[in-house]
Amino acid sequence: MQPIKALYFILFVCCLYNTTGNAQNTRQSIGFFPEASLSYKLNNGYSITHKIESQHGVFDKTSQLNEELAYKHVLTDLQSFIGKKISPFVKIDLGYQYRLEKGENTHRTIQQVSILQRESRFRLGHRIRIDQTFFKEAKTLWRARYRAKIQIPLQGFELDAGEKYISLSNELIYMYQDREDDLENRLAASLGFYINDKNKLEIGFDYRTDDYLVEDRFRHRLWFKIGYYKSI
Repeated sequence: MQPIKALYFILFVCCLYNTTGNAQNTRQSIGFFPEASLSYKLNNGYSITHKIESQHGVFDKTSQLNEELAYKHVLTDLQSFIGKKISPFVKIDLGYQYRLEKGENTHRTIQQVSILQRESRFRLGHRIRIDQTFFKEAKTLWRARYRAKIQIPLQGFELDAGEKYISLSNELIYMYQDREDDLENRLAASLGFYINDKNKLEIGFDYRTDDYLVEDRFRHRLWFKIGYYKSI
């Protein structure tokens, strides 16, 4: 598959889900979502990962009569994880996140397990994550998350330095706070550039829907996403 065809496929997938969301949404937003991470290995199978990601809105619609085309900073997340490989295909992580956003900055603790499946033509990753977000006044927000992510090389069966790949993922999130619960779904599609073992770049889209269980408040957000991932 040629890279340009892969990009068309990514755009098609995101637009398909965007259309589905439009049929039932009352709120929507569009923006940019850059992120970067730095990972390095320690002794005995341990590793450290630092990550920064930031959301920047350019369009916001809260009702049929209220649309706004303007830039605004939505949030910035600063994350750090310590991980341990317990087998070649299983890794556990503990993490902390500090979020900066208008109104109140928050703290989050994260626990996750990642499982990797290697097939002849692709890699399939599973991630199970639990996190807790702490506020000054409000009750703690608890979330349980499952993500499946597939990575497909575009040239040959193995991914070599200088080659491109497609990355597709979907994550389902259940959240609970102060006797109220909700669901969120995150679909992401990107074109990846495997520069070498230490550097990767991904460009694509991240489509998120939430407030499924809140009457008349269904929301969907479409982010243009670019990520750079460095390991040392």
